[in-house]
Amino acid sequence: MLVIKWTKKLKTGLVGELVLIFILSLAATLAAVSLTAHFLKGSALFYPVQTDAERIMNYREKVGNPLAAWLDARAGEAAIPHQLEQELREKFPLDYSKGFRAAEEIVVSVVNVQGELLQANSHVVIVRSGETLPGGKALRSTADVSPALEAGSFVIGNPEEEQVYNILFFTPKEGIDISYNNSSGTKMQETRKLGNGLYLVAASTITYTENPVSLLGIVVFLLFFYLGVRGRIRYMRTLERGTHTLYATEFQARIPLKYNNELTTMAAALNDMAEQIVTSRSKEKDFLLNISHDLRTPLTSIMGFLSLLKEKSYDSEPERERYIEVLEERTGYLKKLLDEFFEISQLKWKPTVMNKSRVNMQELLRQVVDGYHPQSRDRQIDTVLLLPDQSVHVEIDADLFVRVLENLLSNAFKYSRADTELIIRLRESVVESRRQCPVRLELWSTPAQTVEGGELHRLFDRFYKRDSSRTGEGAGLGLSIAAEIIRLHGGRLEAQIEGERLGMIIELF
Repeated sequence: MLVIKWTKKLKTGLVGELVLIFILSLAATLAAVSLTAHFLKGSALFYPVQTDAERIMNYREKVGNPLAAWLDARAGEAAIPHQLEQELREKFPLDYSKGFRAAEEIVVSVVNVQGELLQANSHVVIVRSGETLPGGKALRSTADVSPALEAGSFVIGNPEEEQVYNILFFTPKEGIDISYNNSSGTKMQETRKLGNGLYLVAASTITYTENPVSLLGIVVFLLFFYLGVRGRIRYMRTLERGTHTLYATEFQARIPLKYNNELTTMAAALNDMAEQIVTSRSKEKDFLLNISHDLRTPLTSIMGFLSLLKEKSYDSEPERERYIEVLEERTGYLKKLLDEFFEISQLKWKPTVMNKSRVNMQELLRQVVDGYHPQSRDRQIDTVLLLPDQSVHVEIDADLFVRVLENLLSNAFKYSRADTELIIRLRESVVESRRQCPVRLELWSTPAQTVEGGELHRLFDRFYKRDSSRTGEGAGLGLSIAAEIIRLHGGRLEAQIEGERLGMIIELF
């Protein structure tokens, strides 16, 4: 079983492990059965032990005496060739007896002194010594027989077909001979003189079957195989219980990993799912806290200024106008929050109908970038467009893609260092990871604050703000909305750092 335990360390599939366990169980079974049969051979359990006298007595009682008596009583008919064959085969069939531990077959032949075969219960032919069987096969030559054949002797046998019996019949001598076959079988051949100048040649072959050994082998194999697969069956139950445990513990528990097969992969997948659910719930919690905080802040401000206006708590008309301007600004900010919240909710949880069309990317980029000329001038950021000479056409939803570009450009102008460049580069026909990438759009800017590499993946989280003290600049949903739109297009949006520059990379596959 140590060998079977080693399969736990192999990097194999479940089917491969089961096949290996099957082979090992079979090999162990063959070894165990062979040793058992070797030590128990001749025992009463497998091979009944009988003395020669007991075998002769049993043979004469079951076969020899009844057969001779029956033939003597019908000696006249027995002298007529083939007269009694049908009855002989019915009364003493070839397969005389079959049991759980042994099988007995009897070949009966009645011959005369001239060597003519008169009756038989099997397909037996008689040839003179040195002659050939039908079909040209030599049964046995004179030189192959020891002791040497006497004058007038002959051989009784069967062509090599389904049942083969070779009986050496010398000058008729009454008597009985016993021969053995590796202690697993006994052959008794009797020659007895009958009336009317006939001879009975009967051979009783007892073969001890391997049924008990086979039964033992089946039991041993099932035992070994069960011991080999028992651990995997238990692990399947562990997976079932582990699934319920995940739900019961709010996905805090984990299923233990065992083996290196599909069951392990399933357990790891369930654990990963639990991790993702915990992370998702944490994000949902943060989402609710953030949206509650971001909505509460402008609402509190709006209610405060409305109260001041209602109570006329202002000293002059310009101060009143300033209060109204603040209300308008706070109301606009609140509307922007709600619009972004509604937009990300629709993109994330409601099936979005994509209105795709073939769009010239160069023209689309020029139009969108031209619209940000005032921001570029005010922030003193030079915009550099690097476009390929040939037109690049892509199937996209133009309105949604413009939303992505606007979010990325707004962030770039808002959070970049003054007196720097915003480089917008369009590439085409890029092959990556065996997939054709028809469009790769890169926006490179220099952030006013250094962005750490470990922070890149968080830039696309909902409500993430690098400076939580900022208010009035959106809910931190812009990049999350952009990433979701690109995902709906079958692409990806990711951030990269090269020196001081931050790149937003869009890839459409």
